[in-house]
Amino acid sequence: MRSLFLVCLLFGSAWSQPESDLSPSSPAPGNDTSEEPQLPAFSPFSLRDGRFAIGTFAKVNWFQAQATCAAYGYTLVSITSEQDQRSLRNFLFNYARNQQDLMTDPLWTSGTDLASDNNWVWFSKGRALNYRNFQNGLPGYSSDNRHCLGINGINGLWVNEECSQQRYFVCEKRCQFDDDVTY
Repeated sequence: MRSLFLVCLLFGSAWSQPESDLSPSSPAPGNDTSEEPQLPAFSPFSLRDGRFAIGTFAKVNWFQAQATCAAYGYTLVSITSEQDQRSLRNFLFNYARNQQDLMTDPLWTSGTDLASDNNWVWFSKGRALNYRNFQNGLPGYSSDNRHCLGINGINGLWVNEECSQQRYFVCEKRCQFDDDVTY
């Protein structure tokens, strides 16, 4: 409950910030050409690069993590290939390795089997998990009410978690196009 209050408080303070004045030389809203997404003065993402961001303001449950990512133009991270896995591991190593408190618990991803036990999908992409990196190679212990997927920030292995657990989370920019799309 405390986390939900914090999220609401933080969103409220971010939305109540006055809009900055636009000068004639400022780009029109929505026409910013910079690589980095434009975030309000307050951002829950203290660690980010051009693709990934870690929600570090508070530990939240999986649903709150989804909502927080969406509120800032991101989605919870999906790991659809070994290349995605390497990119995320590099990001975590480069940006979060000195933040051991972030790395000791799993970080939320968009993986879930909430719709159907042991049928894992990337919620943010609507795709089945074709690439897998589960701890011990075993995804099948969701019957213990573990329907959401976390990633161990140190070894990169995936673990099933109860969706109500309070965790930090990893987001990625929306509209990331996959190389694995086939027609």
